[in-house]
Amino acid sequence: MIHQGRSRRAWQVAWAWLLLAGFPLGGCAKQLSSVLPSFSPPSEDEEIRISREFRREAKKHLQFVGDPEVERYLDRMGRQILASMGPQSFDYRFFIVRDPQLNAFAVPGGSVFFYTGLIERAKSSAEIAGVLGHEIVHIKSRHMARMSGFDAVSLLSMVGAILLARTGAGAHAAGMVGQAVSAQRHIAYGRQLEMEADTLGVRYMAAAGYDPKGSLAFLKTMEQERALNPVNIPTYLMSHPVTQERVANVELVIRTLPKSDVKPVPHDPLRKIQAIIRIDQREDAAVLADYEKQMRQNPENGEARHLLGFVQMLKNQLPEAQQNLEAARRLKADDPELQRDLGRLYTQTGDLATARKALEKAGELDPKEPLTYLYRGELSEKEGDLRAAAGAYLNAHNLAPLWDKPHYRLSIVYGKLDRLGDAHYHLGRSFLLQDEDEKAIADFERAVKYFGENSPRGQLIRDEIKTLRARPR
Repeated sequence: MIHQGRSRRAWQVAWAWLLLAGFPLGGCAKQLSSVLPSFSPPSEDEEIRISREFRREAKKHLQFVGDPEVERYLDRMGRQILASMGPQSFDYRFFIVRDPQLNAFAVPGGSVFFYTGLIERAKSSAEIAGVLGHEIVHIKSRHMARMSGFDAVSLLSMVGAILLARTGAGAHAAGMVGQAVSAQRHIAYGRQLEMEADTLGVRYMAAAGYDPKGSLAFLKTMEQERALNPVNIPTYLMSHPVTQERVANVELVIRTLPKSDVKPVPHDPLRKIQAIIRIDQREDAAVLADYEKQMRQNPENGEARHLLGFVQMLKNQLPEAQQNLEAARRLKADDPELQRDLGRLYTQTGDLATARKALEKAGELDPKEPLTYLYRGELSEKEGDLRAAAGAYLNAHNLAPLWDKPHYRLSIVYGKLDRLGDAHYHLGRSFLLQDEDEKAIADFERAVKYFGENSPRGQLIRDEIKTLRARPR
Protein backbone atom coordinates (compact mmCIF):
# COMPACT_ATOMS: atom_id res chain seq x y z
CA MET A 1 0.00 0.00 0.00
CA ILE A 2 2.86 2.40 0.75
CA HIS A 3 4.36 1.75 -2.66
CA GLN A 4 1.01 2.24 -4.37
CA GLY A 5 0.55 5.54 -2.56
CA ARG A 6 3.97 6.82 -3.62
CA SER A 7 3.39 5.73 -7.20
CA ARG A 8 -0.01 7.45 -7.28
CA ARG A 9 1.50 10.60 -5.76
CA ALA A 10 4.25 10.77 -8.44
CA TRP A 11 1.69 10.15 -11.18
CA GLN A 12 -0.63 12.83 -9.82
CA VAL A 13 2.17 15.38 -9.67
CA ALA A 14 3.09 14.68 -13.27
CA TRP A 15 -0.55 14.85 -14.36
CA ALA A 16 -1.09 18.12 -12.49
CA TRP A 17 1.88 19.78 -14.14
CA LEU A 18 0.75 18.58 -17.54
CA LEU A 19 -2.78 19.96 -17.11
CA LEU A 20 -1.57 23.26 -15.73
CA ALA A 21 0.56 23.89 -18.80
CA GLY A 22 -2.03 22.78 -21.33
CA PHE A 23 -5.45 23.92 -20.14
CA PRO A 24 -4.99 27.46 -18.76
CA LEU A 25 -3.61 28.63 -22.10
CA GLY A 26 -6.72 27.34 -23.81
CA GLY A 27 -9.09 29.09 -21.44
CA CYS A 28 -10.06 25.87 -19.69
CA ALA A 29 -8.65 26.55 -16.26
CA LYS A 30 -12.05 26.36 -14.60
CA GLN A 31 -12.40 22.76 -15.76
CA LEU A 32 -9.42 21.75 -13.66
CA SER A 33 -10.71 22.42 -10.18
CA SER A 34 -12.53 19.10 -10.00
CA VAL A 35 -9.72 16.93 -11.37
CA LEU A 36 -6.47 18.46 -10.09
CA PRO A 37 -5.01 16.97 -6.91
CA SER A 38 -3.56 19.33 -4.38
CA PHE A 39 0.05 19.45 -5.34
CA SER A 40 3.40 20.75 -4.23
CA PRO A 41 6.81 20.70 -5.89
CA PRO A 42 8.08 17.16 -6.50
CA SER A 43 9.93 15.32 -3.76
CA GLU A 44 13.52 14.13 -4.20
CA ASP A 45 12.28 10.63 -5.04
CA GLU A 46 9.96 12.06 -7.67
CA GLU A 47 12.79 14.15 -9.11
CA ILE A 48 14.91 11.00 -9.40
CA ARG A 49 12.09 9.33 -11.28
CA ILE A 50 11.64 12.39 -13.53
CA SER A 51 15.37 12.31 -14.30
CA ARG A 52 15.33 8.60 -15.17
CA GLU A 53 12.24 8.87 -17.36
CA PHE A 54 13.55 11.99 -19.07
CA ARG A 55 16.81 10.21 -19.97
CA ARG A 56 14.89 7.26 -21.33
CA GLU A 57 12.69 9.39 -23.57
CA ALA A 58 15.45 11.84 -24.52
CA LYS A 59 17.29 9.00 -26.24
CA LYS A 60 14.43 8.85 -28.73
CA HIS A 61 14.77 12.51 -29.64
CA LEU A 62 18.43 13.40 -29.13
CA GLN A 63 21.62 11.83 -30.46
CA PHE A 64 24.32 11.16 -27.87
CA VAL A 65 28.07 10.98 -28.36
CA GLY A 66 29.18 7.54 -27.15
CA ASP A 67 32.95 7.87 -27.55
CA PRO A 68 34.51 6.74 -24.25
CA GLU A 69 37.05 9.59 -24.22
CA VAL A 70 34.29 12.19 -24.56
CA GLU A 71 32.07 10.46 -22.00
CA ARG A 72 34.87 10.28 -19.47
CA TYR A 73 35.92 13.90 -20.06
CA LEU A 74 32.60 15.33 -18.87
CA ASP A 75 32.00 12.66 -16.23
CA ARG A 76 35.48 13.10 -14.71
CA MET A 77 34.98 16.84 -14.48
CA GLY A 78 31.52 16.45 -13.00
CA ARG A 79 32.76 13.98 -10.35
CA GLN A 80 35.57 16.33 -9.35
CA ILE A 81 33.12 19.19 -8.86
CA LEU A 82 30.68 16.96 -6.96
CA ALA A 83 33.49 15.81 -4.66
CA SER A 84 33.92 19.43 -3.55
CA MET A 85 30.24 19.72 -2.62
CA GLY A 86 29.85 17.08 0.08
CA PRO A 87 27.16 14.36 0.28
CA GLN A 88 24.69 14.23 -2.58
CA SER A 89 21.01 13.29 -2.78
CA PHE A 90 21.19 12.17 -6.41
CA ASP A 91 23.30 9.92 -8.63
CA TYR A 92 24.48 12.43 -11.20
CA ARG A 93 24.74 11.42 -14.84
CA PHE A 94 26.40 13.46 -17.60
CA PHE A 95 25.59 13.23 -21.31
CA ILE A 96 26.91 14.84 -24.49
CA VAL A 97 24.31 15.58 -27.16
CA ARG A 98 25.37 15.65 -30.80
CA ASP A 99 24.00 19.08 -31.73
CA PRO A 100 25.72 22.31 -32.93
CA GLN A 101 23.70 24.58 -30.62
CA LEU A 102 25.47 26.40 -27.81
CA ASN A 103 23.45 24.74 -25.06
CA ALA A 104 23.47 22.77 -21.83
CA PHE A 105 20.69 21.97 -19.40
CA ALA A 106 19.98 20.12 -16.16
CA VAL A 107 17.00 17.92 -15.33
CA PRO A 108 15.73 17.54 -11.74
CA GLY A 109 17.08 14.39 -10.13
CA GLY A 110 20.66 14.42 -11.41
CA SER A 111 20.89 14.45 -15.23
CA VAL A 112 23.06 17.03 -17.00
CA PHE A 113 23.16 17.41 -20.79
CA PHE A 114 25.87 19.25 -22.74
CA TYR A 115 25.69 19.95 -26.46
CA THR A 116 28.70 19.47 -28.69
CA GLY A 117 28.17 23.02 -29.93
CA LEU A 118 28.94 24.37 -26.47
CA ILE A 119 32.00 22.16 -26.07
CA GLU A 120 33.31 23.26 -29.47
CA ARG A 121 32.91 26.96 -28.63
CA ALA A 122 34.62 26.73 -25.23
CA LYS A 123 38.20 27.92 -25.06
CA SER A 124 39.25 25.91 -22.00
CA SER A 125 38.13 23.12 -19.70
CA ALA A 126 37.73 25.78 -17.01
CA GLU A 127 34.91 27.27 -19.08
CA ILE A 128 33.24 23.85 -19.32
CA ALA A 129 33.70 23.42 -15.56
CA GLY A 130 32.02 26.79 -14.99
CA VAL A 131 28.92 25.73 -16.92
CA LEU A 132 28.96 22.28 -15.30
CA GLY A 133 29.20 23.71 -11.78
CA HIS A 134 26.34 26.09 -12.55
CA GLU A 135 24.08 23.28 -13.85
CA ILE A 136 24.92 20.96 -10.95
CA VAL A 137 23.90 23.67 -8.48
CA HIS A 138 20.53 23.96 -10.22
CA ILE A 139 20.00 20.26 -9.45
CA LYS A 140 21.60 20.11 -6.00
CA SER A 141 19.69 23.17 -4.76
CA ARG A 142 16.46 21.86 -6.36
CA HIS A 143 15.92 25.08 -8.28
CA MET A 144 13.19 23.53 -10.44
CA ALA A 145 11.09 22.85 -7.35
CA ARG A 146 11.82 26.35 -6.00
CA MET A 147 10.80 28.19 -9.17
CA SER A 148 7.51 30.03 -9.35
CA GLY A 149 5.47 31.22 -12.27
CA PHE A 150 4.76 29.86 -15.72
CA ASP A 151 8.32 28.78 -16.51
CA ALA A 152 8.36 26.28 -13.67
CA VAL A 153 4.86 25.07 -14.49
CA SER A 154 5.59 24.60 -18.20
CA LEU A 155 8.88 22.83 -17.52
CA LEU A 156 7.59 20.31 -15.02
CA SER A 157 4.40 19.78 -16.99
CA MET A 158 6.40 18.81 -20.04
CA VAL A 159 8.56 16.48 -18.03
CA GLY A 160 5.37 15.08 -16.54
CA ALA A 161 4.12 14.40 -20.06
CA ILE A 162 6.97 11.95 -20.42
CA LEU A 163 5.67 9.94 -17.49
CA LEU A 164 2.17 10.02 -18.93
CA ALA A 165 3.35 8.84 -22.32
CA ARG A 166 5.10 5.87 -20.76
CA THR A 167 1.98 4.82 -18.87
CA GLY A 168 -0.13 5.01 -22.03
CA ALA A 169 -2.32 7.75 -20.57
CA GLY A 170 -3.32 9.06 -23.96
CA ALA A 171 -2.16 9.76 -27.48
CA HIS A 172 -2.01 13.48 -26.73
CA ALA A 173 0.52 12.89 -23.95
CA ALA A 174 2.57 10.61 -26.16
CA GLY A 175 2.71 13.34 -28.78
CA MET A 176 4.13 15.76 -26.21
CA VAL A 177 7.23 13.74 -25.37
CA GLY A 178 9.30 15.50 -27.99
CA GLN A 179 7.99 18.83 -26.72
CA ALA A 180 9.11 17.89 -23.21
CA VAL A 181 12.68 17.51 -24.39
CA SER A 182 12.43 20.78 -26.28
CA ALA A 183 10.75 22.70 -23.45
CA GLN A 184 13.47 21.82 -20.96
CA ARG A 185 16.00 23.58 -23.15
CA HIS A 186 14.11 26.86 -23.15
CA ILE A 187 13.16 27.37 -19.51
CA ALA A 188 14.63 30.50 -17.96
CA TYR A 189 15.53 30.44 -14.28
CA GLY A 190 14.68 33.41 -12.12
CA ARG A 191 17.25 36.08 -11.32
CA GLN A 192 17.80 34.91 -7.73
CA LEU A 193 18.34 31.27 -8.73
CA GLU A 194 20.73 32.19 -11.54
CA MET A 195 22.79 34.29 -9.14
CA GLU A 196 22.84 31.44 -6.63
CA ALA A 197 23.93 28.95 -9.30
CA ASP A 198 26.68 31.35 -10.42
CA THR A 199 27.94 31.98 -6.89
CA LEU A 200 27.98 28.38 -5.69
CA GLY A 201 29.04 26.99 -9.07
CA VAL A 202 32.14 29.20 -9.13
CA ARG A 203 33.05 28.23 -5.57
CA TYR A 204 32.62 24.50 -6.23
CA MET A 205 34.58 24.51 -9.49
CA ALA A 206 37.41 26.40 -7.80
CA ALA A 207 37.41 23.95 -4.87
CA ALA A 208 37.68 21.17 -7.46
CA GLY A 209 40.85 22.78 -8.82
CA TYR A 210 39.51 24.59 -11.90
CA ASP A 211 40.35 28.21 -12.61
CA PRO A 212 37.20 30.16 -11.62
CA LYS A 213 38.01 32.75 -14.25
CA GLY A 214 36.77 30.17 -16.74
CA SER A 215 33.21 30.84 -15.56
CA LEU A 216 33.65 34.54 -16.20
CA ALA A 217 35.22 33.87 -19.59
CA PHE A 218 32.27 31.77 -20.66
CA LEU A 219 29.80 34.46 -19.63
CA LYS A 220 31.71 36.85 -21.88
CA THR A 221 31.71 34.28 -24.69
CA MET A 222 27.92 34.08 -24.47
CA GLU A 223 27.64 37.87 -24.45
CA GLN A 224 29.79 38.01 -27.60
CA GLU A 225 27.57 35.39 -29.26
CA ARG A 226 24.52 37.52 -28.53
CA ALA A 227 26.17 40.70 -29.79
CA LEU A 228 27.36 39.07 -33.02
CA ASN A 229 24.04 37.39 -33.73
CA PRO A 230 21.19 39.26 -31.99
CA VAL A 231 18.54 37.48 -34.09
CA ASN A 232 19.47 33.82 -33.59
CA ILE A 233 20.25 33.92 -29.88
CA PRO A 234 22.01 30.77 -28.62
CA THR A 235 19.68 28.46 -26.72
CA TYR A 236 21.78 28.65 -23.56
CA LEU A 237 21.39 32.43 -23.54
CA MET A 238 17.61 32.07 -23.73
CA SER A 239 17.49 29.96 -20.57
CA HIS A 240 20.47 31.64 -18.83
CA PRO A 241 20.47 35.31 -19.94
CA VAL A 242 23.71 37.15 -19.29
CA THR A 243 23.35 40.40 -17.38
CA GLN A 244 25.87 42.88 -16.04
CA GLU A 245 24.67 41.94 -12.58
CA ARG A 246 25.63 38.28 -13.17
CA VAL A 247 29.04 39.26 -14.53
CA ALA A 248 29.71 41.61 -11.60
CA ASN A 249 28.61 38.94 -9.14
CA VAL A 250 30.97 36.34 -10.63
CA GLU A 251 33.84 38.83 -10.56
CA LEU A 252 33.13 39.51 -6.88
CA VAL A 253 32.99 35.81 -6.01
CA ILE A 254 36.31 35.19 -7.77
CA ARG A 255 37.98 37.99 -5.78
CA THR A 256 36.89 36.39 -2.51
CA LEU A 257 38.24 32.91 -3.32
CA PRO A 258 41.49 31.63 -1.79
CA LYS A 259 44.22 31.61 -4.41
CA SER A 260 45.53 28.20 -3.35
CA ASP A 261 42.47 26.34 -4.66
CA VAL A 262 43.43 26.48 -8.34
CA LYS A 263 45.71 23.64 -9.44
CA PRO A 264 48.21 24.14 -12.27
CA VAL A 265 47.13 22.25 -15.41
CA PRO A 266 50.02 20.85 -17.49
CA HIS A 267 47.78 20.58 -20.54
CA ASP A 268 44.12 21.02 -21.28
CA PRO A 269 42.30 17.89 -22.57
CA LEU A 270 39.58 20.03 -24.15
CA ARG A 271 41.37 20.32 -27.52
CA LYS A 272 41.54 16.55 -27.79
CA ILE A 273 37.82 16.25 -27.03
CA GLN A 274 37.05 18.94 -29.58
CA ALA A 275 39.05 16.99 -32.18
CA ILE A 276 37.04 13.81 -31.48
CA ILE A 277 33.78 15.75 -31.81
CA ARG A 278 34.85 17.30 -35.10
CA ILE A 279 35.85 13.94 -36.51
CA ASP A 280 32.53 12.53 -35.34
CA GLN A 281 30.96 15.31 -37.44
CA ARG A 282 33.01 14.18 -40.45
CA GLU A 283 35.37 17.16 -40.42
CA ASP A 284 38.33 14.79 -40.80
CA ALA A 285 40.30 16.68 -43.44
CA ALA A 286 39.91 20.02 -41.69
CA VAL A 287 40.96 18.59 -38.32
CA LEU A 288 44.06 16.96 -39.77
CA ALA A 289 44.97 20.15 -41.62
CA ASP A 290 44.59 22.24 -38.45
CA TYR A 291 46.84 20.02 -36.34
CA GLU A 292 49.41 19.53 -39.10
CA LYS A 293 49.67 23.33 -39.35
CA GLN A 294 50.10 23.67 -35.59
CA MET A 295 52.79 21.02 -35.51
CA ARG A 296 54.71 22.63 -38.40
CA GLN A 297 54.60 25.97 -36.59
CA ASN A 298 56.06 24.45 -33.44
CA PRO A 299 57.55 20.98 -34.07
CA GLU A 300 59.08 20.85 -30.58
CA ASN A 301 55.73 21.32 -28.86
CA GLY A 302 54.79 18.00 -27.29
CA GLU A 303 51.11 18.85 -27.13
CA ALA A 304 50.94 19.67 -30.84
CA ARG A 305 52.68 16.39 -31.70
CA HIS A 306 50.37 14.48 -29.37
CA LEU A 307 47.17 15.92 -30.84
CA LEU A 308 48.26 15.34 -34.40
CA GLY A 309 49.30 11.76 -33.64
CA PHE A 310 46.03 11.12 -31.84
CA VAL A 311 43.95 12.38 -34.78
CA GLN A 312 46.02 10.29 -37.17
CA MET A 313 45.40 7.24 -34.98
CA LEU A 314 41.65 7.87 -35.12
CA LYS A 315 41.90 8.04 -38.91
CA ASN A 316 43.89 4.77 -38.97
CA GLN A 317 47.02 6.50 -40.26
CA LEU A 318 49.04 4.34 -37.90
CA PRO A 319 52.65 4.84 -39.14
CA GLU A 320 52.23 8.63 -39.08
CA ALA A 321 50.48 8.44 -35.72
CA GLN A 322 53.28 6.36 -34.23
CA GLN A 323 55.92 8.81 -35.45
CA ASN A 324 54.19 11.80 -33.87
CA LEU A 325 53.14 10.10 -30.63
CA GLU A 326 56.65 8.75 -30.03
CA ALA A 327 58.05 12.22 -30.75
CA ALA A 328 55.59 13.64 -28.21
CA ARG A 329 56.74 11.06 -25.63
CA ARG A 330 60.31 12.34 -25.93
CA LEU A 331 58.97 15.79 -25.07
CA LYS A 332 56.53 14.86 -22.27
CA ALA A 333 57.14 11.32 -21.08
CA ASP A 334 55.22 11.74 -17.82
CA ASP A 335 51.87 12.52 -19.42
CA PRO A 336 49.43 9.67 -18.53
CA GLU A 337 47.07 10.59 -21.35
CA LEU A 338 49.88 10.33 -23.90
CA GLN A 339 50.99 6.98 -22.48
CA ARG A 340 47.41 5.75 -22.70
CA ASP A 341 47.16 6.83 -26.34
CA LEU A 342 50.47 5.09 -27.09
CA GLY A 343 49.05 1.94 -25.50
CA ARG A 344 46.02 2.15 -27.78
CA LEU A 345 48.22 2.73 -30.82
CA TYR A 346 50.53 -0.22 -30.12
CA THR A 347 47.49 -2.41 -29.47
CA GLN A 348 46.23 -1.52 -32.95
CA THR A 349 49.60 -2.13 -34.60
CA GLY A 350 49.97 -5.51 -32.86
CA ASP A 351 52.98 -4.54 -30.74
CA LEU A 352 51.26 -5.88 -27.63
CA ALA A 353 54.29 -6.01 -25.32
CA THR A 354 55.02 -2.32 -25.93
CA ALA A 355 51.33 -1.53 -25.57
CA ARG A 356 51.31 -3.16 -22.14
CA LYS A 357 54.32 -1.13 -21.00
CA ALA A 358 52.67 2.12 -22.11
CA LEU A 359 49.37 1.31 -20.40
CA GLU A 360 51.14 0.22 -17.22
CA LYS A 361 53.02 3.52 -17.24
CA ALA A 362 49.72 5.39 -17.72
CA GLY A 363 48.30 3.51 -14.72
CA GLU A 364 51.29 4.41 -12.57
CA LEU A 365 50.98 8.10 -13.48
CA ASP A 366 47.20 8.23 -12.99
CA PRO A 367 45.97 5.15 -11.10
CA LYS A 368 42.37 6.36 -10.80
CA GLU A 369 41.51 6.77 -14.49
CA PRO A 370 39.08 4.03 -15.64
CA LEU A 371 39.89 4.65 -19.32
CA THR A 372 43.32 3.12 -18.77
CA TYR A 373 41.76 -0.06 -17.39
CA LEU A 374 39.23 -0.17 -20.22
CA TYR A 375 42.07 -0.15 -22.75
CA ARG A 376 44.09 -2.63 -20.70
CA GLY A 377 41.10 -4.94 -20.85
CA GLU A 378 40.95 -4.61 -24.63
CA LEU A 379 44.69 -5.35 -24.80
CA SER A 380 44.33 -8.44 -22.62
CA GLU A 381 41.51 -9.68 -24.83
CA LYS A 382 43.77 -9.31 -27.85
CA GLU A 383 46.50 -11.21 -25.98
CA GLY A 384 44.01 -13.98 -25.23
CA ASP A 385 44.21 -13.48 -21.47
CA LEU A 386 40.50 -13.26 -20.74
CA ARG A 387 40.84 -13.44 -16.96
CA ALA A 388 43.19 -10.47 -16.97
CA ALA A 389 40.73 -8.65 -19.24
CA ALA A 390 37.91 -9.29 -16.78
CA GLY A 391 40.06 -7.96 -13.95
CA ALA A 392 40.83 -4.79 -15.90
CA TYR A 393 37.18 -4.17 -16.73
CA LEU A 394 36.22 -4.73 -13.08
CA ASN A 395 38.79 -2.10 -12.09
CA ALA A 396 37.29 0.31 -14.64
CA HIS A 397 33.84 -0.35 -13.18
CA ASN A 398 35.01 0.20 -9.61
CA LEU A 399 36.45 3.57 -10.60
CA ALA A 400 33.37 4.60 -12.60
CA PRO A 401 30.35 2.73 -11.16
CA LEU A 402 27.78 4.56 -13.30
CA TRP A 403 29.59 3.94 -16.62
CA ASP A 404 27.93 1.27 -18.76
CA LYS A 405 30.90 0.34 -20.97
CA PRO A 406 32.90 -1.73 -18.42
CA HIS A 407 29.82 -3.85 -17.72
CA TYR A 408 29.25 -4.42 -21.43
CA ARG A 409 32.85 -5.51 -21.97
CA LEU A 410 32.61 -7.80 -18.92
CA SER A 411 29.54 -9.47 -20.40
CA ILE A 412 31.48 -10.30 -23.55
CA VAL A 413 34.54 -11.61 -21.71
CA TYR A 414 32.52 -13.77 -19.32
CA GLY A 415 30.63 -15.15 -22.29
CA LYS A 416 33.93 -16.23 -23.85
CA LEU A 417 34.94 -17.78 -20.52
CA ASP A 418 31.65 -19.74 -20.51
CA ARG A 419 30.60 -17.99 -17.30
CA LEU A 420 27.15 -17.34 -18.69
CA GLY A 421 25.56 -16.31 -15.40
CA ASP A 422 28.12 -13.52 -15.02
CA ALA A 423 27.80 -12.64 -18.71
CA HIS A 424 24.06 -12.08 -18.48
CA TYR A 425 24.33 -10.30 -15.14
CA HIS A 426 26.81 -7.71 -16.44
CA LEU A 427 24.88 -7.27 -19.66
CA GLY A 428 21.86 -6.54 -17.47
CA ARG A 429 23.86 -4.00 -15.48
CA SER A 430 24.91 -2.34 -18.73
CA PHE A 431 21.27 -2.10 -19.83
CA LEU A 432 20.26 -0.76 -16.43
CA LEU A 433 22.81 2.07 -16.67
CA GLN A 434 21.34 2.87 -20.08
CA ASP A 435 17.87 3.11 -18.48
CA GLU A 436 16.71 -0.02 -20.33
CA ASP A 437 14.97 -1.58 -17.34
CA GLU A 438 13.03 -4.29 -19.18
CA LYS A 439 16.12 -5.51 -21.01
CA ALA A 440 18.02 -5.47 -17.72
CA ILE A 441 15.36 -7.58 -16.00
CA ALA A 442 15.37 -10.08 -18.87
CA ASP A 443 19.14 -10.59 -18.59
CA PHE A 444 19.03 -10.73 -14.80
CA GLU A 445 16.45 -13.52 -15.08
CA ARG A 446 18.71 -15.41 -17.49
CA ALA A 447 21.57 -14.98 -15.02
CA VAL A 448 19.45 -16.47 -12.22
CA LYS A 449 18.81 -19.57 -14.35
CA TYR A 450 22.57 -20.16 -14.65
CA PHE A 451 23.37 -19.43 -11.01
CA GLY A 452 20.37 -21.34 -9.68
CA GLU A 453 17.21 -19.98 -8.09
CA ASN A 454 18.27 -20.99 -4.56
CA SER A 455 21.96 -20.10 -4.81
CA PRO A 456 23.17 -17.07 -2.81
CA ARG A 457 24.02 -15.23 -6.03
CA GLY A 458 20.69 -16.12 -7.60
CA GLN A 459 18.80 -14.85 -4.57
CA LEU A 460 20.69 -11.55 -4.62
CA ILE A 461 19.85 -11.04 -8.28
CA ARG A 462 16.22 -11.95 -7.56
CA ASP A 463 16.18 -9.15 -5.00
CA GLU A 464 17.49 -6.73 -7.64
CA ILE A 465 14.78 -7.84 -10.04
CA LYS A 466 12.12 -7.36 -7.36
CA THR A 467 13.38 -3.85 -6.62
CA LEU A 468 13.42 -2.98 -10.32
CA ARG A 469 9.90 -4.23 -10.89
CA ALA A 470 8.64 -2.30 -7.89
CA ARG A 471 10.17 0.93 -9.12
CA PRO A 472 7.50 3.41 -10.29
CA ARG A 473 7.33 3.82 -14.04
